[in-house]
Amino acid sequence: MAVAAAGDACFEVLDALGLCRLTRRTGDLDGAVPLRVAKACVPLLEGNAFGHQITLARPIEVQRRLGSLRAEPVGEHREALLRAHRAALPRLVSQGFLAPDGAWHRALRGGLAWTCRTGLGRPRLRLWTGLLVRPDPGVWLRVAGAANRRNVLIEVSEAVLADERAFVPLVVELRVRDEAPRILRLEGEIGCLAPVRPDVRIEACALADAPEVGRAHAEFYDARYFAVKKGEVTRKYRRLVRGEAGARKGRAGEGGAGEGSAREGDAGEGSAREGDASDAGEGSDAGEGSAGPARVRLVVAGPAAPEIAEVTEVTTAAGPDPVPWRGGARRLASLVVRNAVPFRATFDGHTLAVAPEAPRLAEGAAAVERAFARVFGEDFIAANRGALWYLTKYFTPHPPGEPHFFVKPWAFIRTPPGWSSLLDGIHGEGYDVMRGVVATDVFFATPAVFHVRRLGAPIEVPEGAPLLRVLPIPRDLLRAGFREARFLDA
Repeated sequence: MAVAAAGDACFEVLDALGLCRLTRRTGDLDGAVPLRVAKACVPLLEGNAFGHQITLARPIEVQRRLGSLRAEPVGEHREALLRAHRAALPRLVSQGFLAPDGAWHRALRGGLAWTCRTGLGRPRLRLWTGLLVRPDPGVWLRVAGAANRRNVLIEVSEAVLADERAFVPLVVELRVRDEAPRILRLEGEIGCLAPVRPDVRIEACALADAPEVGRAHAEFYDARYFAVKKGEVTRKYRRLVRGEAGARKGRAGEGGAGEGSAREGDAGEGSAREGDASDAGEGSDAGEGSAGPARVRLVVAGPAAPEIAEVTEVTTAAGPDPVPWRGGARRLASLVVRNAVPFRATFDGHTLAVAPEAPRLAEGAAAVERAFARVFGEDFIAANRGALWYLTKYFTPHPPGEPHFFVKPWAFIRTPPGWSSLLDGIHGEGYDVMRGVVATDVFFATPAVFHVRRLGAPIEVPEGAPLLRVLPIPRDLLRAGFREARFLDA
């Protein structure tokens, strides 16, 4: 496993079996992404590289049998892994990593994996990775799917590990899809582990309460942006993020030229941020170097506003079943973005055709335009017609040959300085929504990028279908690693 330097680490990992390791991806997925994406799509590249991939060092075979799931290692290392499992449990207990005859000890005694279900629900497989993890104070660990390069025959249940006092076995809970074969071989990346900060508050407001966000949208998508985009990649987002980082260094005391030089080429976006100190409101209450909760603003500009959600159950050293979170003021908030316009989309290998329900799209677009007109006036609408159209058309296709398009929610998210947002896609039948990371302290849109997996037959996405879970996260955690813990007798 790749171990970070102590200063960059925010959790500990103990490897008891050698079954799995935590690995880092490259943003271009080892050269697998399209060249255009590698040149320009920073949010997707950061989404590819996000977190630590839970990677099987040895293959696992999953079998469906009589309403249950069973998993065992296969190949030449099978017997060695089974012996390592039998030896690891008493060692973990004797050295205090597991409570003797506690819920975790009892669950792991049955093998590397076991079946669980809720009521009459579908069976799920809990697979112990052979790893135990412990977050540092002030950090939680989130388990989710492998996202942009994943085994589409399995779904991973989201879990949050919140115990800062003790090591917790890292278990990946899997659901096997109906179309999977009866015997399914798992290899490589099966999930993603990432540190998150639990002190997040999200508050919704209207566009009228955050006009600087609307101005920033119009100034980013100005006439020059569309003129350049017709013939080449603009790289405007990349310059914006780099420029804001440079501006902050200048404000921190590197000289008066810092801010001005950092904004070269993006003067419009810079002017939209002149009122940050007064306009940001609660969005700037906590950021880099602040000990308070991060206060995030959800700025609603149209129908189908995202829902604010909070983690209510966490996994601890008490056992594998999640328990209610009773940590008082500490909260991990996120947003669930739902589809505002029902549509069908068909990919034939060359063309991706999106067919929305036209009346619903027209109603939503008109509502967004009215919201902007109420705040800025008709002259603003006329002067920024391209920016408004880019938002209200809701769908944006990719070039021919790519099975991708994206949806632009009619809401914006503004995080404190130094905070980005993880856009974790929610998959549906025949499609994935990709994982991305957006610097929402300077760019406030959170698009849902679709990857259509079905060829020839349409996918159907109804109104209200969940598209994204948006989780604010400080950028220092995007780069954070872990420390390797060892057995006491190692």
